[in-house]
Amino acid sequence: MVKLQKDNETYDIPDELLYVPSVGNIGHIWVRLENGKVRMGITDYGQKQLKEIVFVELPNPGDTVEALVFDGETPKTKSIGAIESQKTSVELYAPVSGKVDEINDEIEDNPGLINQDPYDDGWLLLIDPSNLETEKQQLWSAEKYAHELEKL
Repeated sequence: MVKLQKDNETYDIPDELLYVPSVGNIGHIWVRLENGKVRMGITDYGQKQLKEIVFVELPNPGDTVEALVFDGETPKTKSIGAIESQKTSVELYAPVSGKVDEINDEIEDNPGLINQDPYDDGWLLLIDPSNLETEKQQLWSAEKYAHELEKL
């Protein structure tokens, strides 16, 4: 577990996960590889920046999603949903391309699960990836994600 101290806050960054490249408040998604599928959620940093999450809009199972790609600091890829808090709203982007296999129904009824347990009970989607081996190479390690957070 990498622990990052920043702005009077400690952020947990599990070593066993991969992370979507993030620019500003875009990204901050973790990825867990599970039997050829990809489980994704919001990082500890992402949920703490949002504060109290009150609503989550997710794609439907069976929907096709495209991996987040940036053009400079702007996403070239279409968002797949949104996360709203009392503070703000952010677009949600997929970490890999593929089909949505499953969504976490519990967070639609209780979005605060993301704040309480971002890496386990607060997961968002399970994706059946179409180009995992290539797109996996674009994801960051915990150390790289922590290093990039220090720059924000």
